[in-house]
Amino acid sequence: MRFLIAAVFTVFAAAPALALSCMPYNAVQAFLDAQESPDEYLVVLGTLRFDKADLPQGGLAGQTETQPDNVFPARLEGHSLARRGFVLPFREDITANVQCYGPWCGGLTDGEVYLAFLKRTDAGYLLETNPCGGFAFGDPDPDMLSRVKACMRGSGCDPELPVR
Repeated sequence: MRFLIAAVFTVFAAAPALALSCMPYNAVQAFLDAQESPDEYLVVLGTLRFDKADLPQGGLAGQTETQPDNVFPARLEGHSLARRGFVLPFREDITANVQCYGPWCGGLTDGEVYLAFLKRTDAGYLLETNPCGGFAFGDPDPDMLSRVKACMRGSGCDPELPVR
């Protein structure tokens, strides 16, 4: 019996440990990254709609089939951020890109409210997310929204403070 346990342990110990390591990322850091980018971004709070069948199926079993970029149409309806807050109506068809790093993929949920940082492109707006976060923050709480509004007003934009 001891031999069997030792053999099993040896097999598992020799197998590579597969894990994705991501740095903590929050909405305030996303705001700062968008602000520092040469690209133009629009911050929107709204409900995201898309066909769930368009989402990539990550996981170790499908690793060879998963593409790095998974682009599909979506619709975002809500309000964009101005100095006074989320007050400008926004109802647009957008493009979503759910990126995968090997078997690990970002995720979005159809019908969920998002704080989204949309990149303006020649074709419209692009929402990118990845397994380490990206520019989509689902079900944002009032504290997260207050901090992002403070960033927009130019007061108190500290990414070190926890904001999921």
